Amino acid sequence: MTRSRPTAAAMSLLATLLACALLHTVPAGTVEAGGRTSAHGEHKCAAVQSPAPSVTCAAAAAAEEDVSDGNLLPPAPLQAPDAKQYVTGEYRDEVHAEGDLAGIHTGEYGYKYRTIDGLVLPPYVTPKRLAAAQSVITRADDICYCSFPKSGSTWLANVLYLMLHDGIEAEGDMPLRSNLHWMESSWTFPRTQAEVDAMPPPRIFKSHMPHGYALGGGPGKAPCRYIYIARNPKDVAVSYWHFESNQSWSGGYNGPWEHWLQLFVDGKVQRGSWFDHVLSWWQVKDAENMLFLKYEDLKRGFPSQLRRISNFTGHELSGEAFERVVNASSFQHMKQSRFANHQTMRGFEGFLRKGEVGSWKEQFTVAQSEAFDKLYKQRMAGSGLNFDFE
Repeated sequence: MTRSRPTAAAMSLLATLLACALLHTVPAGTVEAGGRTSAHGEHKCAAVQSPAPSVTCAAAAAAEEDVSDGNLLPPAPLQAPDAKQYVTGEYRDEVHAEGDLAGIHTGEYGYKYRTIDGLVLPPYVTPKRLAAAQSVITRADDICYCSFPKSGSTWLANVLYLMLHDGIEAEGDMPLRSNLHWMESSWTFPRTQAEVDAMPPPRIFKSHMPHGYALGGGPGKAPCRYIYIARNPKDVAVSYWHFESNQSWSGGYNGPWEHWLQLFVDGKVQRGSWFDHVLSWWQVKDAENMLFLKYEDLKRGFPSQLRRISNFTGHELSGEAFERVVNASSFQHMKQSRFANHQTMRGFEGFLRKGEVGSWKEQFTVAQSEAFDKLYKQRMAGSGLNFDFE
């Protein structure tokens, strides 16, 4: 299933949707939150999601890669209704699959994904990029933050950048993503080995891969400092459903919550099983160059967790700098900050959605919650890893 660039009519519809969101109504036949269609006029809703943003290579002035010969092409930003230009265009197979279409599949409700060694991944995580990420030669002052998607990784990235810059955000056209290196991705701020080799220290790497595919080999094998952030799986499942719905990289997936939840518990969402992913990193938590964080701990005691991160990385903060990091890392600040909110990427307009602990209760039925609790108890038994769900 493919998606074309928005037409003038589509843009007009989007403007109508945004206006309706302010009135908490959705006209008949339009898309409600979560990607479902309203068959009734003036149906009440909580929010209306915008279409999908995307990301580019900041090191190449936000250009997209021409996979045919490796040259960089000028970007073709799309125009939003508010006249904002996106720096990064939509994911496109013909560009970002890098010529490897054989591993891309389309499932029910149009869900698009790639498989590598049986692991379900986004189509922009190509075999070539993944191999390059695993072979990166890291340095002792590098930091690689890792997570299953929708677990607080952007929050952590913001914290790391601010910590390294005395709590001061970059100005101008240098958003957070421009300061990160996501080696496994061919689409959102991709990097070449030559580019990252030329980067001054300290470098910040991002990864959403399980430990078996860790950047540079992983803790104990590479000198890089690794920080993994995990979040309770119920909140992750709900947030990930909202994030994947109606997006270019997911094939415009429009499945209902019940379908998505089944994919999630079966490990058939992009990046595979939450349980396998989190436990793979938990098993190396005691490595000298590894720090394991929980999203819920940061929400409830951010200053103490910030000190843990600061001590682990060896970047101590003065009193004033510490307060600046605390203030600039709040959810409300990040949501409004052009530096941190990813709003220049098409498909990420609602990227920072709620940032709460326990919002899963608004989506799970009682039966679904009880069934998930049973699975959680079975999969986590004996691991010593526990999460707060509210």
